[in-house]
Amino acid sequence: MDNQTGTTSQLHAEATESNKTTAKKTTGVFGTKTIFGGGKVALWGISTVAGIIIGVIFGVIVFLIRRPTQLNDWTFIILMAVLIGGCSDCFCWVTIVDRTTITGTIPHPEENVEDTWRTQATSAGLIGMALADTVLLLLVAFYDKPIPSVVAAFALLGIMLIGLLTMACAYFAYRKKAMA
Repeated sequence: MDNQTGTTSQLHAEATESNKTTAKKTTGVFGTKTIFGGGKVALWGISTVAGIIIGVIFGVIVFLIRRPTQLNDWTFIILMAVLIGGCSDCFCWVTIVDRTTITGTIPHPEENVEDTWRTQATSAGLIGMALADTVLLLLVAFYDKPIPSVVAAFALLGIMLIGLLTMACAYFAYRKKAMA
């Protein structure tokens, strides 16, 4: 065993041991405090309130730029707030949680080899999306009839799926190459 591998193993063992001794009191599945020092109540309260506010703001913005629908105005705003509020609530939680209080986290994630694989796979996924978008734009440039919005929505969904599939395939390829 070379010295670098031994040092890395020793650091991982120390981090695991320190996590075991403090895991029962200071960590939780969803984290136990915010990055600015508040506890669980602050973590969940801030992220929930911020998520609701962001959802309502987006609901009002979409209401102002939308086409007329059969829904009344308040129903539409509430529907958009609920649909967007859940995602923005999760985003706010991820933004303010102190990641060291989440059970099972490692002290230095940037030193993890899987982080490198994910970074490379994300780059490959972005390239896949860019290529799919280029092909779609070329097709639209030579198509002279109006494109229905449903077709456009499915085309954008297809581009996103191509990016995700490219990312997944690249991740597993990098993982398999490293494991061989």
